[in-house]
Amino acid sequence: MKRVGIFVMAVTAAVSIACGGSENESSSPTAPSPSTSGGGSSQPAPSSGGLTAPTNLRVVAVAGTSVTLSWAASGSPEYLILVGTAPSSSNALSTNTTQTTYTWTVSPGTYYARVQSKSGTNTSGSSNEVSFTVSG
Repeated sequence: MKRVGIFVMAVTAAVSIACGGSENESSSPTAPSPSTSGGGSSQPAPSSGGLTAPTNLRVVAVAGTSVTLSWAASGSPEYLILVGTAPSSSNALSTNTTQTTYTWTVSPGTYYARVQSKSGTNTSGSSNEVSFTVSG
């Protein structure tokens, strides 16, 4: 039984160190909060296939059930717009555009949007994520 306890402690310490913590650390990691409308990061997200993620995604307007999103161009021929009802999801909208703005009519609710650069079958990492609420 003593060996099992020592083994468990050794594995716990190894996992903790590999995850960037220490054996005695009691804090847990937290994910960043989604950006609110009008905000946005100017830092580029990681790229994939040589593509740079769009930056400065923001909600330009929410009028009734119409939402307009805008972002800084990344030099990509297309952009993939992903909108979901939870952070990092795309269960409400997944569509392509060649523009750096997109207007969408949506049902009332709270949504989270992000944009990726797209070229052929390659897509970049995601832009900053913004949240918005449509009341109808």
